[in-house]
Amino acid sequence: MRPFLFRAQAALDFRRRHDEAARRDLAVANAAATSADAALEASVAARNESFQHARDAEAEGIDIVTLQWHRNWISGQQCEIGRRRETLAQRREAASVARERAMHTHIDVRVLEKLQVRARRNYDTAARREEQKDIDWLAVLRSIARPGEPEGTE
Repeated sequence: MRPFLFRAQAALDFRRRHDEAARRDLAVANAAATSADAALEASVAARNESFQHARDAEAEGIDIVTLQWHRNWISGQQCEIGRRRETLAQRREAASVARERAMHTHIDVRVLEKLQVRARRNYDTAARREEQKDIDWLAVLRSIARPGEPEGTE
């Protein structure tokens, strides 16, 4: 019997490569989202620290120019927090899209792998049947070829 050959092996290899690429993209997207989240947290911490500095300066008694500078500084940090939140939302959306793509490519790979397993099982069953036929035929030939037993006598 011919050796087992999975006809869709090229398609399976192609889908596996795409699955690996999708998983790499997902890892990159998750890392970018984590990085954006950390940057947002750092910006929020810096703004909170700025609030504390401004309160401390006001408690010591500062002039209007310094007070205005603190407000502008805090306002700039608020804008930075807004930009980082927007960036984080974009990164999370990209991670979500990458997760969906990775899930679909994984499903595509699993479908072909199950098809390959089923084809291999069918091949093995057919090979066992063929082998059993050969064994049965050999048994028939041996029973016919036994010397010393005349045919037709009982």
